[in-house]
Amino acid sequence: MIAAGRTILIARAVADRTTSYGEFAAALVRATGVAGFDFTTGAGRASMAYLLDRISEAAYAESGGRLLGALVRNLGADDAGPGFYRLASRKGLAVPRTRGGRQAFWAQHVRELHEHFAGVAHRPAAG
Repeated sequence: MIAAGRTILIARAVADRTTSYGEFAAALVRATGVAGFDFTTGAGRASMAYLLDRISEAAYAESGGRLLGALVRNLGADDAGPGFYRLASRKGLAVPRTRGGRQAFWAQHVRELHEHFAGVAHRPAAG
């Protein structure tokens, strides 16, 4: 699930897009065949948060010190879920305390992911 999630999120970064929790979960089901997440329960939401933490940790260096989980948001939301901010704090990033500050922090993080992976996607292959 971690490898599949990493691949899905990097593809979103290259495409200059974010994804919703539901879209991401559906893509994981298609990629792995593993049963989906039940977001109506606390356990289902916690499982997704845990997976996003693991993906972000596994791809941290490859992502240029950014958290891939930032690309997953609630449908219609203008920022990430609380797990993104907790992990960012644990990684030593200066997470603002205000809602507006957090939204700006998240938006910058997403922009940097898009820029980082757009650059990776356009680099010539080593030969």
